[in-house]
Amino acid sequence: MARKIIKHLQSLLASEQGAVVREWGHRRSVALVYPQEYAVGMSNLGFQTVYHLLNAHPDLACERVFLPAEAELQEYQRSRTPLLSLESQRPLTDFAAVAFSLSFEPDYLNVLNILELARIPLLAAHRGDQFPPIVAGGAAAMLNPEPLTPFLDAFFLGEGEAAAALFFEILTGHPDRQTAFKTLAADVPGVYIPSAYQPDYHADGTLRRFTVSPGYPAKIRVPHLTDLNSYPVHSRLLAPGSEFSRMFLVEVNRGCGRGCRFCAAGFIYRPPRHRSVASLQAQLQEGLATGAKIGFIGTAAADHPDIRQLLRTVTASGGQVGMSSLRADCADAELLTLLHQGGVKSVALAPEAGSERLRRVINKGLTETDLQEAVVNLHAAGLSHLRLYFMVGLPTETHQDVEDIARLTKRLQHAVVKASAGRSRPSITLSLNSFVPKPFTPFQWTPFAGVSALKERLRMVKRELQGQRQIRVHADLPKWAYFQALLARGDRRVGSLLLDTHQASGDWSRACRQSPVNPDFFVLRERSRDELLPWDFIDHGIDKSYLWEEYQNALAERETPPCQPDVCSRCGVCPGPGNGD
Repeated sequence: MARKIIKHLQSLLASEQGAVVREWGHRRSVALVYPQEYAVGMSNLGFQTVYHLLNAHPDLACERVFLPAEAELQEYQRSRTPLLSLESQRPLTDFAAVAFSLSFEPDYLNVLNILELARIPLLAAHRGDQFPPIVAGGAAAMLNPEPLTPFLDAFFLGEGEAAAALFFEILTGHPDRQTAFKTLAADVPGVYIPSAYQPDYHADGTLRRFTVSPGYPAKIRVPHLTDLNSYPVHSRLLAPGSEFSRMFLVEVNRGCGRGCRFCAAGFIYRPPRHRSVASLQAQLQEGLATGAKIGFIGTAAADHPDIRQLLRTVTASGGQVGMSSLRADCADAELLTLLHQGGVKSVALAPEAGSERLRRVINKGLTETDLQEAVVNLHAAGLSHLRLYFMVGLPTETHQDVEDIARLTKRLQHAVVKASAGRSRPSITLSLNSFVPKPFTPFQWTPFAGVSALKERLRMVKRELQGQRQIRVHADLPKWAYFQALLARGDRRVGSLLLDTHQASGDWSRACRQSPVNPDFFVLRERSRDELLPWDFIDHGIDKSYLWEEYQNALAERETPPCQPDVCSRCGVCPGPGNGD
């Protein structure tokens, strides 16, 4: 094996604070893989949490694996070395199980790249018992694991703290793999064994049914934590060179009750849950002791009822804070002043749509007045730079809605100029993203807008803002959004396209041209109400009829109120008053 690779991995390990290196001995080993480079993977708090959760188990030893950076990859190829783990520099085939942490659909192609680098057969059907079981979990898998099912033996669909340790205890504790799978399916919620579910299709290509093997559940119930305080989630491993290397991240809440109809996290992590101030204060003190900036994260971090008290704890100790984005209706003077005191220089707001009509469609719950007040408060608090997030290609979007993105941006800038009596013109960065319809949202039935249409809409916004020197525009590539939609909405037949793309060195366009699978069938087609969707076997507790009702509300431009777990049972997740145990 290449000495350069081993030396590089040992150097990385030596530079970290908080790594866990356990003797193997009687312990059963798990290779936890993040399918991106080290700097990206070590910035993922969920990945860190599972790593420490498994290493806290007396019978497990968990080590990390990442996609090699380009120079490192060349050394792997030159020396013909199989991919190695970080902690003990062992090949993945030495482990009792290999587990991928999947946050985003674009990482799926890297799963195949990593298996190939590890010299593990790509297709699950081609692997014998001499190879470890290949499993996966994470937010992307919880939405729709089907495109990856040809390559993986099992999935854990759920929040890792809920049952991940039990999952790996059983998986690695049975010498017979099939017995382990049946035990997992019977005893651990959220376990999906793809080989036990065989799809059948109608003549038109839509899904008819899944035939489920005996001993496996027809529906996979996804486990969620009821009490977040029992499982603190914060940076446990400080890694120089990672994207948040100078920040101690603290998760303050999980889930969001706002009900934005495009946001999968707002639905699959219901009900919204906030960590208590008492539990968070201890984590903040631990973070402050490191001298790092404290990064508050969560699906809707600013919605925490005590966020101001938490910010005061940090600023009163002389610490700095970070928060990625705010809702405009949370951006009051007190909150923004605390952020400024904590060293924050720029804040992101996400109107998502330029017109109030389209914001009603997506249930954003923000008026232009809310947005203007927020940007004026931002500037008054000393936050000199503003980032605005918008999407193009939303359902029912018109050319007028697209043009309103630029017009709203200029009006928000003018509101600051007016409030400052012409003394200041704020710097604005506009981020434009193509809308991708996701499973378990009210927009799961709607089609992707199409690459050509999205390119034209992005050009429209850029033309409207030409000559605005204080406004910079960044836009994504609709082509890549198309492939994300393919992986988000596809069934297991898309797995063959994924394999073809891997064999074409990542060239999606060439693979799609040569494949008998028509990607437009999954991406551009509107789904009917009664169609069986590829992810319908997953049970997040949300009634499909509720999502359809919300879709109809969107088409009718009707807003619905935020989630109220104590009094509402409309979506199906919460029992409602008087219906609990």
